[in-house]
Amino acid sequence: MKIKALKEEKGRLIEELNGLQNSINTEARSMTDTEKTRFSEIDARLDVIGTETETLEKLQKRASEKVASAPVYGAASSSEKTERNKMADAYSFKRAIEQATTGRRDGVEYEMHKEAADEFQRAGVSVSAHSVLLPSDVFKRDMTATGGSAGSEGGVNIQTSVGGIVDVLLPQTILAGLGVTRFDGLTGNLDLPTASTQPSAGWNTENGTATEKSPAFSKITFSPKRLAAFIQVSNQLLRQSSNSIDAYVRQYLINAMAIELEKAAILGGGSNEPTGIIGNANTNVVFAGGSTSAANGAAMVWKDVVSLMKSVESNNGMGQAYITNPLVKAAMQITARQTSGVEGNFILQSGAGELNGYTMKTSTLVPSTLVKGTSGSTLSALIFGDFSKLGIASWGGMELTVDPYSGATAGLTNLVLNAYLDVNLLQPKAFAVCKDIIA
Repeated sequence: MKIKALKEEKGRLIEELNGLQNSINTEARSMTDTEKTRFSEIDARLDVIGTETETLEKLQKRASEKVASAPVYGAASSSEKTERNKMADAYSFKRAIEQATTGRRDGVEYEMHKEAADEFQRAGVSVSAHSVLLPSDVFKRDMTATGGSAGSEGGVNIQTSVGGIVDVLLPQTILAGLGVTRFDGLTGNLDLPTASTQPSAGWNTENGTATEKSPAFSKITFSPKRLAAFIQVSNQLLRQSSNSIDAYVRQYLINAMAIELEKAAILGGGSNEPTGIIGNANTNVVFAGGSTSAANGAAMVWKDVVSLMKSVESNNGMGQAYITNPLVKAAMQITARQTSGVEGNFILQSGAGELNGYTMKTSTLVPSTLVKGTSGSTLSALIFGDFSKLGIASWGGMELTVDPYSGATAGLTNLVLNAYLDVNLLQPKAFAVCKDIIA
């Protein structure tokens, strides 16, 4: 929007210059001192507008190229990636938190803050003036205390006398490796028109009238939804010299965001959540046990695996992978394809990463708490589909709110990370779901 305003201002100034020149030519006179001063002011302002417009257009071009070129995180030259990785490595949560509490900002943290502010401004997302803003690059690198060459992603800064934090076992995130489609750096809502009827033609006599069949269109709308992660850090830990707090806090927030986003993409539909694959009412549904209804759920059979594939391909989809949870995976490894089959001919072979000739991924983020009929709340899901038809959108970078007051009496600082995201199925019929498996 600022580019448009600058161009409009440039047009007004040029129009004023033309009027001034015409007046001088018409009256065949020299410029007055006032006119000379005004001419100099306009000339200087036009130089500033030109420089600022060029900079903003470059930023806008880079942002659009980033969205269009890459399905996950956007593209950049190798030199740009190297430079941004260096900045991400140099970024310190500890310094950023200290700067937020003191009001003094400088260094890499301030440069990142300014860049993220530009991202949010382009996205049209309002953020607090007192927050620490982070471009998404800071969180796109998987930083751990033992990662990188000789611990170069954090571990190198940890004193040997200080034990590392033993974290909880976390669910595996699996969707990024399945080619989901990303729409990053958005500004405002994103509407994607979708055709809901296939092209139609018909055979006619030589002079027969062709039958018209008008295509029907609908749209998919992505709109920003706030995803927040929260952690409390002791003030004593923040004051310690070891930089291991950077690695832990960053990784904690990365994991919290990634896990919650993936849960929404797979299931979704909760309060303020996007609707995920299982929650979408327009996907293909297969009932467990080879049934056409399975009112109370059932143990799965080989037919269920094949039916999921058939449902997608019958709707002209091209599935690429199955995803499920460890309970279903274990059940498939001890369930024979057919009762009269050869011993050991199980639905899933031990150690196999494939099912029915397709990739299979397993995560506890695929729910085992689904409800149907009288079977309780312990039903599991198996999903087959083309995961490039799952869209994830983001607006701007991330906003880190540093609150040293709420937990002051306990010596704690609250850190809240906000991101603005949405999830939609681009083609629901490219997915088939079995969500009533007893495993």
